[in-house]
Amino acid sequence: MRKTILAILLASAATHSLASPFCPWKIPSTEAKSERFINLTVVQFIVQNDEELQISYGGGNLGSGHDLRIPTKNRDEGSKLLKSMLDTAKQCDK
Repeated sequence: MRKTILAILLASAATHSLASPFCPWKIPSTEAKSERFINLTVVQFIVQNDEELQISYGGGNLGSGHDLRIPTKNRDEGSKLLKSMLDTAKQCDK
């Protein structure tokens, strides 16, 4: 029975696309000194409002996660950032 289940899982994994384990997305910044990236595969949730995009990622037990807050001028700017993240994630999964 276990061998059958394992065979089904392996066959399923071979025919279905799996998410990339590492998918870097460049965080927009006004500072020209350094570039900062986030691994999109560890993002847990995103909160968008009119003033910022809050990205929570890398969480685990006992509050080990992090929050990234990106200020935005309006909701449309936040939506553009979300689309950029989605486009990057799609490229990583190819």
